[in-house]
Amino acid sequence: MVHIVAGHDFHFGYKGEGNPRRLQEKCAQLGIGCDIVDRVELEGVTVSSTYIRNLIAQGEIELANHFLGHPHVLSDTVSHGKKLGSTLGFPTVNLHLPQGVLAPAFGVYCSKVTLDSGECFQAVTNVGVRPTVDDQRQLTVESFLLDFNGDLYGRAVRIEFYKFLREECKFSDIGALREQICNDVDRTKFFFNGA
Repeated sequence: MVHIVAGHDFHFGYKGEGNPRRLQEKCAQLGIGCDIVDRVELEGVTVSSTYIRNLIAQGEIELANHFLGHPHVLSDTVSHGKKLGSTLGFPTVNLHLPQGVLAPAFGVYCSKVTLDSGECFQAVTNVGVRPTVDDQRQLTVESFLLDFNGDLYGRAVRIEFYKFLREECKFSDIGALREQICNDVDRTKFFFNGA
């Protein structure tokens, strides 16, 4: 370890008795660099990792991105799904997130997906359990890439979340779901392109 960065309110050790000053002392003894970040306020809000995580978990992605200074990101390797998106005419990139990874609130988002090649595509991303087509209640993140046709299985992708479009919901039938996805695609194009 070469350098540690911690917040002004960081605590560690037995009963949380370690504080930033103690951390700096220990780091100095061990020849490790240490920076303590002061409290950050933006627009009257104390910005903290907890505050930002709560915004993301509530689907307040635009506000979270504002405080982060960049879009919230999920990265992983594309895994095989049940090919339901392809059946509907909207093939998706599927990620199965490891436990402990902070996914946004269940719902549909305007997003961008960057491939390991560096290519970037606008996308509609669903985070949730796909209640219309699946009853297993397993969290999935699936993105339909606009203007893309190809196979991405096994490749690394990065999903950037920009805008919450709607909550995930169960539709009466596949036709209603397909119609809503078309609407989501139109809204995503408008969000990014204004047309």
